Amino acid sequence: MNQPPTPPRRPEILAPGGSIEAIEVALAHGADAIYLGVGTLNARTRARNLTEGELPGVVAYVHSFGAKVYAALNVPLQPGQIEDAARTLAACHDAGVDAAIVRDPVLMQVASRRYPDLPLHASTQFGVMDPTSARRARDLGCRRVILAREVSREDVARIRREVPDVEVEVFVFGAQCFAVSGQCLLGQAVSRRSGNYGACSQPCRLPYFADDGREVGHIFSMRDIDLVSHVPELVRMGITALKIEGRLKSPAWVGCVVHWQRRALDKPGDPGLDPGELRAFDREVSVLYSRPRTAAFFEGRTDAASLTTLESPGHRGLDVGAFTTVPGTPEAFVRFRTPVDLNIRDGLLLTVSDPAAEGGVAYVPMGIRELHDEQGRAIFRVSAERVVSVPIRERRPIQAVAIHSCDPIRARYQRVDRRVPGPVAEGIPPTPTFTRVAVRPDAISVAMQRGRRVVEAHHPIVSEPARNAGLDAERAARVFGDARFDILPGLFVNPTLLKEARRTFVAAFEQAREAAIAADAQALLDDLSARSGSFQAPDADLLARGPAAISRVTGLPPIAVRTSGGTRFRIEARGHATVIHAIDPGPRTARDLEPDPAFLDDPDPAEPRPE
Repeated sequence: MNQPPTPPRRPEILAPGGSIEAIEVALAHGADAIYLGVGTLNARTRARNLTEGELPGVVAYVHSFGAKVYAALNVPLQPGQIEDAARTLAACHDAGVDAAIVRDPVLMQVASRRYPDLPLHASTQFGVMDPTSARRARDLGCRRVILAREVSREDVARIRREVPDVEVEVFVFGAQCFAVSGQCLLGQAVSRRSGNYGACSQPCRLPYFADDGREVGHIFSMRDIDLVSHVPELVRMGITALKIEGRLKSPAWVGCVVHWQRRALDKPGDPGLDPGELRAFDREVSVLYSRPRTAAFFEGRTDAASLTTLESPGHRGLDVGAFTTVPGTPEAFVRFRTPVDLNIRDGLLLTVSDPAAEGGVAYVPMGIRELHDEQGRAIFRVSAERVVSVPIRERRPIQAVAIHSCDPIRARYQRVDRRVPGPVAEGIPPTPTFTRVAVRPDAISVAMQRGRRVVEAHHPIVSEPARNAGLDAERAARVFGDARFDILPGLFVNPTLLKEARRTFVAAFEQAREAAIAADAQALLDDLSARSGSFQAPDADLLARGPAAISRVTGLPPIAVRTSGGTRFRIEARGHATVIHAIDPGPRTARDLEPDPAFLDDPDPAEPRPE
């Protein structure tokens, strides 16, 4: 009798840990793993990366949910960074991090040899797009490859088929870059701040102009990736992890995306969201943060019309659809059927006609000061699918209305029942766990553990024969916790001496741990120093002898464009790719050197940002 086929293993939901609050929310909504940064040697230096002191406690907190921690160390190393890299990697290994996300080939080789018990994941910055690059990552010591966001379903299937001994992780939701992953030098050209080293100034989100001064819009601005509807297919492919981009997004946004991914994967039978659930997810995530989205790369399309948008790339919110403008004195009203619950002090984004603005439209954020129901009565809140009127001061013609912030949704997804302990958030490592305690008449011997670090220690004590019941496991557990006890019968030890011994043991653990991390870091540093000649050239050198970016986006016009500060690029179509060349950079202005806040990925949902 034929057995039914074994259903594919459900992939893990991998959530961004751009802050302690985002970590708490992701776990509360069912994330299987968290990826985060420690220090500054990762691709998101603007995220709230952990300090070394916070790391052990956060790892223990995540592990208490049965989830994993992956630490990103995904920048191309330079000689001046190797000391920090060695210390960070040693601290991550010691703290019990479940994997390190790496990009530098030298670091991969050194880490895999020094720490065979620490899995390595090849960062998307490593650029795995095909079986050849996947095999290269595997041969450098990586257990998992995080695929570039440019891959198609055919690329994914080939990698799974031809390199079956590596795990595959795929981005399913969030922002994506214009350039091929890890190969963007646009930031170096515009602001001398490189996304490859975590300091992206988001030059792809800037408006660009032709040499004659004509506006060409945000020609390099990518739509966000959205493969949520393709989750069933990814599960059937045997993907190991579904990754959510967003270490700069708000905790509520993270919670919302994790919640719906969890719902999709936990369905009995076939995974995935049905059409109604997909619409509900779109409504909720869009009010928290929304840009135009696409699945074009995965579906095999590379045309710019499917992947980029010339519009200003900031938070768009949730379009309400049909609306009417009702004249009034002193204020007019917009009336619409709200797709989500609304409160006073939520926000709208009005798209208005403005011939003087870029593209002839302006985006006007406004807080909701008043709400009126269908009978014109003032109300404080309204449920979804009810008609509501909102007074506005805008007199220009309104083209569209979007809900730009929504406190009911933000509060729902930001709610957390169990938070990171206060001392952990303050950078105080948790006390090590006593795994073994042996008590003899003149000494106590213990074994302690935190993360991967195990320390054994001895401490002399004074005991005496017990007159009644002596020290037993139950009494010892009040001091040392749930350890394995070996206590000589008939002993009495003053509880104060036991507590003193415990403090001594904890201090000895911290001292031994610090010495071990320092020794490990020095060994790693020596290995990295010996190979420093193999490091990638700095971005400035790469830009001097090559293009500023190579993209899989096709169909862009072959023209020269410039930023408002004068940095110029030439767009060249080359086969199935687009090459961007930097040409005679002009004087850099403050606008070039600093990203416009409207382009950033972490708006405060309660404060709509102007475009």
